[in-house]
Amino acid sequence: MLSSLVAGYGHAFPSRIVTNDDLSKTLDTSDSWVTSRTGIVTRRIAAKEDSTASLGARAAENAMAAGQCAANDIDAIILATTTPDHPMPSTAAKIQSMIGARKAFAFDVQAVCSGFIYALSIADHFIKGGAVKNVLVIGAEVMSKVLDWTDRSTCVLFGDGAGALLLQAKETSDRGEALPIARGVLSTHLFSDGNFYDMLYVDGQATSSNPCGVLKMNGRAVFAAAVEKMVESSELALAHNQLQLNDIDWFVAHQANKRIIDAVAERLGIPEEKVIITVDKYANTSAATIPSTLSIAASERRILPGHTLLLSAIGGGFTWGAAVLKW
Repeated sequence: MLSSLVAGYGHAFPSRIVTNDDLSKTLDTSDSWVTSRTGIVTRRIAAKEDSTASLGARAAENAMAAGQCAANDIDAIILATTTPDHPMPSTAAKIQSMIGARKAFAFDVQAVCSGFIYALSIADHFIKGGAVKNVLVIGAEVMSKVLDWTDRSTCVLFGDGAGALLLQAKETSDRGEALPIARGVLSTHLFSDGNFYDMLYVDGQATSSNPCGVLKMNGRAVFAAAVEKMVESSELALAHNQLQLNDIDWFVAHQANKRIIDAVAERLGIPEEKVIITVDKYANTSAATIPSTLSIAASERRILPGHTLLLSAIGGGFTWGAAVLKW
């Protein structure tokens, strides 16, 4: 029996830091207004030389280095993004070229902020089906290019960045039997409901500064749905794996808004000390939030081998999902 083990992790962010005070120079806002409503203090914004592909490639290279895996040994590259460099071809193919993974196949997944959970699920199924051995699962975004920088209700929330995991196929035992405590990706659970399509979307109205259009959001509807759907999917993931809350070492939620994360954790009964927060420094990087948060926490030795993680996200569409991962 094959399992998908985390063999490496990496993250990458633009060097430019934009504070709430910086935004207050052009917006009717303030540091206290943004921080109190979102928990966000700073975000990283892409420079001209940064792209979804370049950020994703840097995160992927860091993950390969951490996992001591050569580019030529990568079998597949799955990129979750809602801000591809071009409508076609896939940005994953561009990353493949940039990192020199010549033997891999590569494609993009578009499920907005839930994209990484979707990509993780696809990679896990490829591995468990025996099709691949080494998979790069990447979330990378340049959200700044789809923002209306005069709209304080949306532009203060987002940032740019990337995160990646290297998943490797591993036999659970010499005889193919499941171990008493499994490792790797234990389960993934995916959902969507197109009835919420117009609650969070990019309008497609191209301008000279935003050729893809700008992001539109019904903030109250998104907040309410996020709490409800993330709680439901998290509870399902725990029940599926016959886990109790005290079995979970870390809750890693999509880093959209600290108030959402706090509300979900409170509803689930997860104590604050088990919740990892990065939204304060990096804001909402859509599909990149969960993998970059995992990489940051693992780099800081908070997430350690053997830890059990509950992951949960929601994104436009609406799409949402959860996963349980044994590090």
